[in-house]
Amino acid sequence: MMLRTVYLKSIRDRWLGASIAVGSLFLVAWMGLWAYADSDDAVGEYMASLPDAYTSLLGVPQDSGTAGLMLANMFNFLGPFVLCGIAVSMGAQAFAGEERDGTMNLLATVPRSRSRLLASKTLAATTIIVAASVLSFASYVLAAAISGSDAGSLNLAAAAVHLGAVTLAYGAFALAVGALTGNRGLASGAGTGLIVVSFLASGLLPMIEGWAGIAKIFPWYYIGGAQPLINGVNWTQVVVLVAIAGALAGLAWWGVNHRDLRSADTSGSLLDRLRDNPYLERSLALLAGSGSSRGLVSKALSDSRAVLTIAAGGLFMVLVMQGLMFPTIQDSLGGLVEALPEAMMAMVGFADFTTATGWYFGEGLSITAPIAVAVVAIGAGAALAGEEKRRTVSVVLGTPTSRARFAWSKAAAMAVGSVIVGAAVAAGIAVGNLIVGLGLDYGNILAAGALTAGLGAVLGGAAFFAGALTGRSVIATGFGTGVAVLGWGINAFIPVNPDLASWAKVSPFYYYATPNPLEAGLTLSHLGVLLGVAAVLVAAGVLAYGRRDLNG
Repeated sequence: MMLRTVYLKSIRDRWLGASIAVGSLFLVAWMGLWAYADSDDAVGEYMASLPDAYTSLLGVPQDSGTAGLMLANMFNFLGPFVLCGIAVSMGAQAFAGEERDGTMNLLATVPRSRSRLLASKTLAATTIIVAASVLSFASYVLAAAISGSDAGSLNLAAAAVHLGAVTLAYGAFALAVGALTGNRGLASGAGTGLIVVSFLASGLLPMIEGWAGIAKIFPWYYIGGAQPLINGVNWTQVVVLVAIAGALAGLAWWGVNHRDLRSADTSGSLLDRLRDNPYLERSLALLAGSGSSRGLVSKALSDSRAVLTIAAGGLFMVLVMQGLMFPTIQDSLGGLVEALPEAMMAMVGFADFTTATGWYFGEGLSITAPIAVAVVAIGAGAALAGEEKRRTVSVVLGTPTSRARFAWSKAAAMAVGSVIVGAAVAAGIAVGNLIVGLGLDYGNILAAGALTAGLGAVLGGAAFFAGALTGRSVIATGFGTGVAVLGWGINAFIPVNPDLASWAKVSPFYYYATPNPLEAGLTLSHLGVLLGVAAVLVAAGVLAYGRRDLNG
C-alpha cells in the first residue's frame, strides 16, 4: 500500500511541471515548422544536393527537408535539455528533496523500509521520464501533421528511445548524488553540470583531431551518436545506458541505507565525514551551502549555493576553454559553417563561427549561458513557493517580518544570482580573450554579461510571479521553464520568415541576443526592456503574494 501511495503522490506532485515542459516543446516544434513552411521546397532541394557524408553528419536523411531538420534539432538539442533537466530535477528531489523539506521525518515513521520508499520515488520518476519522452515524440508528430510538413524517412521513434535512455541516465545520476549526500542542491547542480559539460564535449571534442573517441564517455553523445533518425535504434547503446541508470540506482540504494538521514537543516553523517577530509573540506562546504543568519537575502543565496556555484563556476571554465580552443579549430570551421542550412544556423543566431565574436556568440551566448542563468534564476524564483511547500514560511512570517519584505528578499536573491552568472560570462570570455589574444572589446564583453543577467532576471521573474500567485513550486518552475523554452524558440525560428520577423520581439531572447553584444556592444534599450519586464513580474508577484491565503 505504501509503495502505491508514495508512488502516486510523487507522480501527482511532479506531473504538471513535466506536462508544461512537453507542451512548450510542442509549441516550439509547431512554430518552427510553421515559420519554415514557405521554404520547404528550397530546403528539400538543398538537402538532396548534399553528399551522403554530410547528411550523415547532420544525422538526417536527404529526403527530410525542413521538417527533418527542425525535428532533428528538437531531438538532438532543445528536447534533450528540457527532458534531461526534468529528470535531474526529479532525481534530486526524489530522496534528498524529502530530507531538505523535512518531510522525511514523517516518511521515516511509517512501517516501510528506506529501500521501499526509495523504490517508490524512483519508480515515480521513471514513469514520468518515460511518459515525457513518449509524449514529446507524439507532440512532434502532431506538430508536423498540423503544419502539413513531411519528415521523410526520419525514424522519430528510434530517436525517442535513445533520448529516453539518456534521460534516465541523467536522472539516475542526480538520484545517486542526492541519496549519497542528502543534499538536493548539490544533486541538482551536479546533474545540470553534467548535462552542459556532456553537450559541449559531444559537440566540440570531435572537432579536435584524435579527441573524437573521448566524446563517447559522455551520455549526451548517445542521443545522436548512432544516428537513430537514420539507422534506427542501436539496442546495444540503449541497453548499456539503461544498465548504467540501474547501477546508479543501486548506488543510491546503498547510500540511503548506509548513512544518517538529514532532517531539514541538519547535515548527513556522510557529508560530515567528507568535510573532515582536509582535501575536500573547503570544496564541499562551498557546494553544500549552509544557513545564514545575516539576512533573508543571504539565507536565500546560501540555500541555492550549490547550483549557483556549479552553474557560474562551470560556465566560467567552459567559456575560458572555448577561447583556448578557437585558434586550433578556426581553419576547419569555415567550410562547415558555409554548408550548414539556414534552419540550423537560426538556432545559434546566424553566428559567423569563423570569427572570435561569432564563435563565442554561437557556442557560448546562444546556448550555454542562457541554460546556466535559466537554471539559477528559475530555481531562485521558485524558492518563494518552495517555502510554502516545506512549511517553513510560517516560521519566517512568525517573526516581525512582513510578507512583502520576505517576498522582496527572495526576488533580490534571484536577481543577485542572475548577476553572478552574468559576471561569470563576462569573466570567462575576458580570460579566454586575454590568454589567446582574440582581440575582443572588453566593453562589449561586459555588455554580454549584463544582458545575460537581464535575461536571467526575466526568467526568474516569471517563475517568481507564478510561484507567488499559486504557492506551488512545480508551477513556478514549469512556468519559468516554459517562458525560457518558448522564448528561445520564438527568437530562433520566427525571424526566418520575413512576414513573421517582428513577432520575435515578444521573446526576451530577442533583447538578449539581437544584435550580438560582442560585436555591437550594449543596447541600452534592450537591457531596459529586460529589467523593466523583470521588475513588473516581481512587483506583480509581491502584490499577489500579499493578497492570498498561504499554503502550509
